[in-house]
Amino acid sequence: MAQEDVVYLNNPDVCYEYVVGGREDADEFDDVKIVVKAICPEWKNAQDGDITVKIISGGITNRLYRLIWQDYSVLVRLYGDNTEAFIDRAVENRLFALLSEQGFAPTYHGRFTNGRIEGWMEARPLEPEEMGQTSPVDFLSMIGKELGTMHAMDIAGDRSPVLWEKVERFEKLAFEIKIADPVKNAALEKLNLPELHKKFQWLKSVLPSELNGNGKMLTEGDDLDEVTKQAITFANDVVFCHNDALSGNILHNDAWDRVQIIDYEYGGYNFRGFDFANHFCENCGFEFDLNLYPGLEQQFAFFKAYMSTTVPELLQTLEANKESKAFFHALYDAVNRYALASHLFWGFWAIVQAGHSKIDFDFLEYAGKRFDAFDAQKSYFFA
Repeated sequence: MAQEDVVYLNNPDVCYEYVVGGREDADEFDDVKIVVKAICPEWKNAQDGDITVKIISGGITNRLYRLIWQDYSVLVRLYGDNTEAFIDRAVENRLFALLSEQGFAPTYHGRFTNGRIEGWMEARPLEPEEMGQTSPVDFLSMIGKELGTMHAMDIAGDRSPVLWEKVERFEKLAFEIKIADPVKNAALEKLNLPELHKKFQWLKSVLPSELNGNGKMLTEGDDLDEVTKQAITFANDVVFCHNDALSGNILHNDAWDRVQIIDYEYGGYNFRGFDFANHFCENCGFEFDLNLYPGLEQQFAFFKAYMSTTVPELLQTLEANKESKAFFHALYDAVNRYALASHLFWGFWAIVQAGHSKIDFDFLEYAGKRFDAFDAQKSYFFA
């Protein structure tokens, strides 16, 4: 089949075999033009000099470029170095194409050897402090509703929760990291991976995992009322999760009455409570200021917005019986314990990135902040 006959649009099974930046003298600005002209039919007659390339900042996994020509605009995503060690790109691209067709992701234009071309959205990413905002724009409720709609999706594939499998993978890779720089290596040793392993094993025993029948054994023998049991079950339900709902992955345009969640690299079936708690952690930003972690009232508003789209009948029943506040309190207790899993997930991930990524970001410092937050929130959420 001739190159011009290949259809890349919404077709994750085909790949344009070209490595952007793969040659010693390669210029990524030139290379991204090559892949866009090869994959996107509308661009095939574009002259290189007429294409504008802009670097998009903010991501700490991938490198992003926006290309503009005439009325066309696309996003080129270059996968981070060695990220294939913990992200199955074949699965991710199939998922992205599917979500694109369903309107939950930007247009899937096609993929090349070390990246993907996506539709450009005229919107801006939120700032971390905006995610908990209820006025003048109620971003908190918008996010809750969008996440609720996403969690209700029926996505084909393995429905086992990915949480512990991913954390174990990141931890294994973290133990293998070797850093030549003596200052950075000292910072790595200070994180004390053997001690973190003990914390990880403890956490698996107190959160739903294969050690306790995915949570069933954790409440056996407890004298819990029905509303509390219902809330715990709701938090521990396995649904299709984003697993990385940070501000940079949530877009908004002032003309919209909703937000658009993007970038499903870490997407997969998982515990509902993890997606909630992980999102709450992202309110703290890359500086990881725990003062920005959502409080009780913010979380209750989030829960209500979420349930209004995913389980409206349950919400109506709870409100009619004046049980919604008790349900939200129990849900708060169950959900926020997953924040500790989020800290280990992204803490180990950051160590792996420190060993491989070319992005200008202090990954080891970030890892330290996440592990410190683990200790701080353990004493609060497991009191």
